Amino acid sequence: MGDKVEKVMKRKRNLDGSSKPSKRVAIEGDKKIKISILDPEKWAPVIASTPGLAVPTSIPLKPYTQSRNNPSPKGKTPILTTELILHSSAHHKIDYTAREEEAGGANALLRHYVGVYDPETGELEVMEARKMVVRGVVRAHQASVEEAAVPFVSMREQRNILGQAFGTKKAKKAIASFTENAINPNQAARKDANGNPVKLDAGALAMIENIGEFTAGMATAEELAAAAEEAKPRPKHNSNAEEIQDVYPIDVLIGNEIMTHIPVKLWSDKIKAKEEIVTSSRFVSRRLAKVRASVEKLRILRYMLLLLELFNNSSPGRGGSRKLPKRDELKRLMGDMPESVLENAKRKFTDSGSMSKFKIDLLITHLCVLACLVDNYEVDVWDLKEDLRLETKEMAKYFHEIGAKIGALPEADRKALGLEKAAAAQRRVARLRLPLEFPKVSLGRAKNARR
Repeated sequence: MGDKVEKVMKRKRNLDGSSKPSKRVAIEGDKKIKISILDPEKWAPVIASTPGLAVPTSIPLKPYTQSRNNPSPKGKTPILTTELILHSSAHHKIDYTAREEEAGGANALLRHYVGVYDPETGELEVMEARKMVVRGVVRAHQASVEEAAVPFVSMREQRNILGQAFGTKKAKKAIASFTENAINPNQAARKDANGNPVKLDAGALAMIENIGEFTAGMATAEELAAAAEEAKPRPKHNSNAEEIQDVYPIDVLIGNEIMTHIPVKLWSDKIKAKEEIVTSSRFVSRRLAKVRASVEKLRILRYMLLLLELFNNSSPGRGGSRKLPKRDELKRLMGDMPESVLENAKRKFTDSGSMSKFKIDLLITHLCVLACLVDNYEVDVWDLKEDLRLETKEMAKYFHEIGAKIGALPEADRKALGLEKAAAAQRRVARLRLPLEFPKVSLGRAKNARR
């Protein structure tokens, strides 16, 4: 145990090889560099940058010097006392100018140097240089002789120019209207006080030509009205129909395939057994017994009940929209209605479970047309108004939208319903007759001009 073990500390090996040897590598012919600083003369080297420009190398720059406004008090070298400007007009469109933009700014104390190294002698001559920035300016074109002749501008034309530049929208519109109306294509046929024919000037001819080009492909008032009619939220109708039943065919309103899937057997069985059928719709409940002999009208009423359930069980949202309940809740409310019929109605009248104002109007106009089919194209709008929780005037507008004529409740119907005259005056009857009378499309009206 008397022997002592000597510990040897070993240097850890650098596995990644990132370390560099600390010894300098001797280069054959290595010379000491002698640095000499030369005093700048009148013309010193220039270091120029060209931000955003591609200056051609063939463009010559002419130098100009001027005394600095605030020369540096630390020295009196030419760079500190004079300012250099380089300029060139050799380019056919652009004038190039180089200035010392850093002078007096944030980089006023920053100096730039240029060095020239001679490898044979090992001497490096360093001289202070000017830092300049070259910028280009588009040269103004010289006006031709014809353009230089400025015509006389009347006071009214000067007012029109000022109005177009600084006037309101209404003033600009009035000026444009006056200008267009003042240009008369038949002006050439008139004569002045001396009997000479009046000719249109170049400006008038150019404006007439431009107006013709812009209005060549413009839609007519009839085409605009037809496009507006197509975009309205109502069922597609056959404008060439000769019979009223062909205006809104059932295959367009619902679809023949969907009609076959609408269940009405439960209703038919209850009607035959003279059992009462209770629904959430006043319109549907009051007409089941009247149309019991027509399977098609029973299916229409069942489809109307589906649309009313979709509308009344949806919750109001922003901007007049409505949101349908969740899928499980909706299926529970629909009862025995097949999935295909429900999904078809959702695709037609909702967007991902939400009804916009357009879709709501489309659903209500479909209900109006279906009500006309059930009531033989003469509908007392009261029951449907109550189902949709609308005012009489608003309900009448929807019927008017499908082309129906709105009138008062006939005296015979009033007596049959046992209504007082005051109550009957609140009711309206919608009649769908040929030719249909749709609301006129408003394309804007001209406001009365101030006199």
